[in-house]
Amino acid sequence: MRLGLAGVAAGAATGLVWRAARARWGAAPFVLAVLAVAGLTGRLSSPRWSGAAVVGALVAALAGAGAMRLLADPAIHWTWVAAGALLSSAGVWAGVPETGPALLVGGALCGLAAISALTGARWKPSAGVGLAAALGWAALTGAAGRPWAALGGVLCTGVAPWVGLRLRRSRRRRRVKPRPWLLGAHLALVIVAARWIGVDPDAGWVRVAVLAVAGGAVARAYRPRA
Repeated sequence: MRLGLAGVAAGAATGLVWRAARARWGAAPFVLAVLAVAGLTGRLSSPRWSGAAVVGALVAALAGAGAMRLLADPAIHWTWVAAGALLSSAGVWAGVPETGPALLVGGALCGLAAISALTGARWKPSAGVGLAAALGWAALTGAAGRPWAALGGVLCTGVAPWVGLRLRRSRRRRRVKPRPWLLGAHLALVIVAARWIGVDPDAGWVRVAVLAVAGGAVARAYRPRA
């Protein structure tokens, strides 16, 4: 609980500074808030690398690209992406053995989102990179050397990596409002990643492939507005 509250305080303080400076809400405030609270609480550490952790880092990079696309879509308000990121942090908490980093990240995101909502700030597409970096750090460090926990935790980024993997956008543009199904699909992917891959030390690549197919189907169904 104290770690989560420390994250909220760090996120809120960073958000207030950012708003006072009239700076753009890109990747920087998210990364700085997490670095600050992790350093102050003595939990600033690097991941234990393995083959699965390297794949997880690549998934986190894809998640950053996907979150940027979602934030660039005028039909999707930043609050939808913020809600997805908070669900992702909850999934990381449920899927890795060391939950401290997930609590710090989740708290920081709550603080930043609260200040954004109260001050009317808007997240730029580059904020997606900061979200993915924070969630990836929480997953890879919280895995405590367990390869499938590392990969399952990073896969809790849900919809984002599969949207990022879409190299081409459909030529057919449908002007639609954001629908709850996208956030619901995100939640489903987060639950599967956390409980079917992250907590099982013998998860295996077949489960990862099944999740990848499901995530790809969601990304294919998503139609960004022009």
